[in-house]
Amino acid sequence: MSAYQKYTVVRKTLESDLVVSIYLKPLDGGVLAPYRPGQHLQFRLTIPGQGVALFRNYSFSDVYRSSCYRVSVKKELPPRHRPDLPAGLGSSYFFDTLREGDVLEAKGPQGSFYLDPAADSPVVFFAGGIGITPLLSMVGSIALVNPRRRVYFIYGVNEKKDHSFRGELEQLRKAHPAFQFLIFYSVVGEGDREGVDFDHAGFIDMEVVLKRTGDPGMDMDHYICGPGVMMDSIKASLLRLGVEESRIHIEAFNAPPLERREEEEEAKELKPIERKKSTDKGKPVAAAVFVGFARSGKRIAWDPRYPSILAFAEDQGIDIPSGCLFGDCGTCQTKLQSGDVRYLHPTMVKPDAGTCLPCSCVPVNDVTLDA
Repeated sequence: MSAYQKYTVVRKTLESDLVVSIYLKPLDGGVLAPYRPGQHLQFRLTIPGQGVALFRNYSFSDVYRSSCYRVSVKKELPPRHRPDLPAGLGSSYFFDTLREGDVLEAKGPQGSFYLDPAADSPVVFFAGGIGITPLLSMVGSIALVNPRRRVYFIYGVNEKKDHSFRGELEQLRKAHPAFQFLIFYSVVGEGDREGVDFDHAGFIDMEVVLKRTGDPGMDMDHYICGPGVMMDSIKASLLRLGVEESRIHIEAFNAPPLERREEEEEAKELKPIERKKSTDKGKPVAAAVFVGFARSGKRIAWDPRYPSILAFAEDQGIDIPSGCLFGDCGTCQTKLQSGDVRYLHPTMVKPDAGTCLPCSCVPVNDVTLDA
């Protein structure tokens, strides 16, 4: 079980209009655990005005350095068609509130989305928006240990103001001729220069990519991270081209798609889950719903302020392995020994019979998990 540790924010830098990088050192001056390129930290955030802790995963966006960690976060704005929705709570805290000298709690490194930078097989990276962060760690690590490896880095952003890490990517491009980069802008603004600011207009286009990479072949690995629609589209294209599914690696980020954010806001309007019991006078009053954790030997009254059973368990010191935190990866799938749960949004992974995804559900009645 990985324990939460405290880190001091030693530096905060702006990478684009909505992306910041946070540099962290252990508060106690201890040694930073090494991580595999592509992994992340899970943060437990205590945000003023919030009654309970908030949990978020943010990827390392740099190669491992013993001096400090770097994670990078994009402030999630409300969708244009729903300006009434709030901006992302965790990302806004990192972007707007967090200052150098502040202390954060996180555990890890963790995550199964990573590569071996020393391997020799060619690799193609597909990054969309803030999905660049784990892939930037990967390509930087390859540059350190195996700079002659054939690498293709495909990066799509909405427009120039969203183009994060421009300087770092340009340095890699110049220093490593074996690495090829393709930058796509879906919106080209006045003054944007093709071949300088970006390489192609529009969304990531597989025909354009194939002209650069050639036949994907059976020896290439493909790593994809970005919006769900982009990842699904690229994966489908690669499968049609004959790429084995085992060579396609996808990271499901923990920022929920906009439609699920809307559903979660609607779910907050539901009445808290409760049972009724009789008092001595025969009048019904609310009775607690309990969540049991069989392996941990704990049975705790459910607190409806938590957004999921996973968040509730984490704040009680009960470790359930997790990844995306939104039901897209299946890492947290846990046996449901008894009771019923309700999901607050559709999940990409459908849990097996007799199991649940604690990251995306809350109890309907007394439940017991094999955790």
